[in-house]
Amino acid sequence: MSKKKTNKAKVVKKDLLKDADKEHYFYLCDGTVIKNVLDLSKHIEKMSDEVFGHHVNDMKNDFSNWINDIYSDEKLAKKMLETTDKDKTQIVLLKAVIEKFR
Repeated sequence: MSKKKTNKAKVVKKDLLKDADKEHYFYLCDGTVIKNVLDLSKHIEKMSDEVFGHHVNDMKNDFSNWINDIYSDEKLAKKMLETTDKDKTQIVLLKAVIEKFR
């Protein structure tokens, strides 16, 4: 029995609490710099509805894309797509952060 070869590269998830590389920081439309997922969850609380709506709406979710592309966390990125509500988004992020301490 031969093993089937795949072309899939191994994806290594980055620690959600560690800062992304500087060139991968997330810049909100108001100029605020987000360095990691915990940072994002803290900023969502004080983020204006207009800024949040610019990044998360029925057409797109920039935060989900950032988490998927930079942190390679598909599971969290998919959960982020389940809501466009600011409070619910923050809860999803905080749950992911809390999981890091279990």
